[in-house]
Amino acid sequence: MKVEKINGNYAVQRAQKRSQSPNFTGGIVSLADEITNSLPAKNALTKMKKLEWLKGEIGGILLTAIGTGLVAPVFIGFNPFVKAPKGSSEEKKKEVTNTKLYTAMRQPISAVLSILFQVGALKPIDKVLDKVFNNEEYSKNLSINVDQSALNSKSYLKTIVKEDLKEKGITKPSIFAGFKEGFSKVKKQRKEFNALVDETVSKKAEAQLQHVTDTFRQTGKIKVGKRNLNNETLAGLINNQIDDYISDATKLKIDNNGLAFYTERAKTLMENEHHIREIFKDIPVEEIDKTTDAKELQKLYKQTDSILKGALAKERDPKVQKLIQEILDKPEDIRASRVARTLHRIDTIKDICKEHYNPEDYLNAMSLRNSELDKTITKLKLNKIAEPAKATTATIQDAMKQLIDNCQFKTSDNLLKSILHDTNTFDSDGEKLTKKIYKDVTKLYKKFVENNYKAPNQIIKILIGVCITLPITCNALNWVYPRFMELVFPKLAGVKKDGGDK
Repeated sequence: MKVEKINGNYAVQRAQKRSQSPNFTGGIVSLADEITNSLPAKNALTKMKKLEWLKGEIGGILLTAIGTGLVAPVFIGFNPFVKAPKGSSEEKKKEVTNTKLYTAMRQPISAVLSILFQVGALKPIDKVLDKVFNNEEYSKNLSINVDQSALNSKSYLKTIVKEDLKEKGITKPSIFAGFKEGFSKVKKQRKEFNALVDETVSKKAEAQLQHVTDTFRQTGKIKVGKRNLNNETLAGLINNQIDDYISDATKLKIDNNGLAFYTERAKTLMENEHHIREIFKDIPVEEIDKTTDAKELQKLYKQTDSILKGALAKERDPKVQKLIQEILDKPEDIRASRVARTLHRIDTIKDICKEHYNPEDYLNAMSLRNSELDKTITKLKLNKIAEPAKATTATIQDAMKQLIDNCQFKTSDNLLKSILHDTNTFDSDGEKLTKKIYKDVTKLYKKFVENNYKAPNQIIKILIGVCITLPITCNALNWVYPRFMELVFPKLAGVKKDGGDK
């Protein structure tokens, strides 16, 4: 979503300086974040989020190994369907039981070897693939749709940055250095090294993105080495970006439920204006906006929380109670911004209704707002390239110019300005907007290449696994398993040794 989100310390001052024209969005909040923050199990969800790395390839290998090593042996070793024939001697029954246990023990050993060989092989394979798809010397021989030489992957940039730092004598200290220099010191050094790598990678990635963006703006082409992305693909990316902008504009519209809610809320605000201003007068909105010190922020958050809870306990009007409770239900770091937006909305309503609230006038203003957004959405729909397959460089440049025009509003248009000026998709500054739109399309191109790369990446790894890693793992298992059993479980191993490998 390109519409600017509220996160952490919201820019309240900007909200207070807005034009006194209709603006009913009050800022756009990430719905997912808001829902998560309001749930009782927020801490548990936050901890679970730290396990997201398990979704990756290493996580998949580890989870499979856990299933193989811990779950499978139980079902093999105590399989009720495998038993000695009816009437067998106790010796025979014991032999069948031992055979099941002997076979079950193969699974955890198999799991350990899988982790050693598969995880061990993963990093070298990734490095080789990174080099092939990111280094122009090799990637120029591949399809341009998977060529990442213009916009390198993060993992490849990390490799380059670490090599550059190593040449300068800057390396990540080993954890074992803690025995000599102290673990707290080494831990800090490792953390600083990681931060330096991440910062340098971000700068390199941004520099590459800006270079491709600038070339695209100058030539109407996305250049990848000595090749150009074909016009049909580029036209498709532009159309996809326009769809994103249409989605952003659509989210700014107020549906029928919203019209009813805002009309009723406006009535509550106007009927209780002085009372609401009195409740909110001591909320440290500006202090929270200006403060960066973590301890001071927590102090201000507690002050805000105390004022709101105190006001809620004393309040007798159910509608005002609901208003205060809605603010308290928000994460503590955006409550002050909600207060500021509520006060700003009162000013907006008064401006629309000329001091005297009239539901009809207010509803008409919101309907007019939706109408203006519909016009913008229609312009964007007509902006899409009708036949990408027939697109030329001129077609692409014309579409980009028109897109910039459609996303720009005049500061003299108070209504359109009030609707669009608080978003990241639309702007009144033509040069700023031009840079942004060209960069947005370039970012979309980067995602396009990354998505196309996933398929060959997985296919290559599967082939390597089937043809190389799996045979090595199986041979290692056949060699390690009987020797391990003879060493650790000689009685179970004796079943096979005495009776042959059955």
